[in-house]
Amino acid sequence: MILQTRGTPLRCPQCQGELEALDYLPGREPELRCISNGHHFPVVRGVPRFVESDQYSESFGFQWNKFSRVQLDSYNGTDYSEQRFRDITAWSAGDLRGKRVLDAGCGAGRFAEIVARKYGAELYAVDLSSAVDACQANLAGTNALVSQASIYELPFDKASFDFVYCIGVIQHTPDPLKTIRALCKMVRPGGQIGLWIYALSWKSLIGTSGFKYLLRPIVKRLPREQQIGFCKGLVDAFYPLLFGAKHAGLPGKLVMRLSPVASSYLQSIELSPEDFRSWMFLDTFDMYTPAFDQPQRFETVTRVLIEEGFDAIQRHPHDGVAVTATRVRGR
Repeated sequence: MILQTRGTPLRCPQCQGELEALDYLPGREPELRCISNGHHFPVVRGVPRFVESDQYSESFGFQWNKFSRVQLDSYNGTDYSEQRFRDITAWSAGDLRGKRVLDAGCGAGRFAEIVARKYGAELYAVDLSSAVDACQANLAGTNALVSQASIYELPFDKASFDFVYCIGVIQHTPDPLKTIRALCKMVRPGGQIGLWIYALSWKSLIGTSGFKYLLRPIVKRLPREQQIGFCKGLVDAFYPLLFGAKHAGLPGKLVMRLSPVASSYLQSIELSPEDFRSWMFLDTFDMYTPAFDQPQRFETVTRVLIEEGFDAIQRHPHDGVAVTATRVRGR
């Protein structure tokens, strides 16, 4: 596979120079080269790599490669991911079809597959972690381009996307407000941004979230095998109770919300017992192991969006800070 760079927004993340794809050479991986300054970036298993390591996101690379399909609508037979995407952004196939769209923090591609495969967008998916390998496999057969890169040094021309979305990622970056500003710069005038971020509120100290903030400072420092053992032990211990609670209506919902295992929102999703257990482990691991977890207030996010030249800011009725906005000025 030789990447085509002309006609795409791909640029050198270091100097914004134009990139060219170099032909395969015997014994060498294909690569991209910056025409302006000669910077080289390898293309490994079809994915351009603009960073040398997962940096602070290694735990996400582990979880998305191990559980690469469980959250995909095409795998679990639900429309949960699509409905969540629409609840968070209010965007539909009619909005995105044929548009240039950036998925920032794509993970294994649960939303990317909806946008690329079902909605027909020209999709560019980026993640800092090795989850890009899972995403690349899950988007096979589409025209999406998956890249491994930092949100702080995105390999794209600025103001080149009609839509940019970032769901469940910003709170896990070192500087959430800097992250929002970096994403804003990718949106063309008249384009839209869609964000979902953990909300900073008193609810963060109750139930499942309360366990997270109590235990995560310890668990995130454990070796990987101990993290896996800790999360697996929790899931194994609480699985019988939570599987019963899943089918017990409102009282069951309360039990799920007060447990130290991430599970409450799974009550409404029709999953096999095996997928229910896998999803609980995935989200429990996701909850306790990130290097950063920094919820934000809607008012703070709104201020940054206004400073970056956005208006028509809307908060959508979804847990957390679910917000969309339209860019009216700036580049």
